[in-house]
Amino acid sequence: MPGYRQQTMEWDIKTQLMYGCKIVALDGQGDLIWGHLTARDPEQPDRLFMKPAAMGLEEIAVEDLIQIDLSGQKVGGERQVHNEVFIHTEIMRRRPEVQCVVHTHAPWAVAFGSLEQPLVPVGHEGSLFADGLPVFSQFTDLVVTPERGEAVASALGAHNAILLRNHGLVTCGTSIPEAVMTAVFLEKACRVQMMAMAAGGPKAWTPPEEAQVKKQRIYRPWAFESAFRYLVRRIEEMESGRARS
Repeated sequence: MPGYRQQTMEWDIKTQLMYGCKIVALDGQGDLIWGHLTARDPEQPDRLFMKPAAMGLEEIAVEDLIQIDLSGQKVGGERQVHNEVFIHTEIMRRRPEVQCVVHTHAPWAVAFGSLEQPLVPVGHEGSLFADGLPVFSQFTDLVVTPERGEAVASALGAHNAILLRNHGLVTCGTSIPEAVMTAVFLEKACRVQMMAMAAGGPKAWTPPEEAQVKKQRIYRPWAFESAFRYLVRRIEEMESGRARS
């Protein structure tokens, strides 16, 4: 099969999802076998492709992906469903424009979410969350029921991301590249702000009106896709190097 870099982004949604898993792993958001991504099936919008349980994000292949319906039941594939499937189903149910949901235990996001501090645009990445970054604090346990998933979806509202206190991050987007890169940018925004806090706290950051301008200028759909493609190229080069050795 030709390398992903030679394909259009619409070529195969499952291949995009596989690489999305590998990208968040490359970003350091892997947590052994935990963390999961879903993508809406373009041919059946009430069904989702999902990364399975009991596997690391970086080792996912297309054939490992499973398919679920909006009740969280598996309808395709051989592997096990994550018990936090309801994060995905309830967001997808509430927001039909969302095509991908990401949940990881990204370490900087977990740490930042415990500080009870607002995220401010210390760097460019923070501007992506200029409309606000909600923090879900109703519980810190796993999201293992539809009711808990609905509570997370309600707290997320119309935002592109939410921190689950003492748990991790959730991002969403109208494409796989948007949702995946939003997770990457959120983790960096948390890390940069915590670096500034460790040095005594940020004394300056982008003001709200300018942050909105930067958000529209930098984080356009083509930018999400281009950044996603760049990381796919890095992964392909790493994997081809391992194969040669």
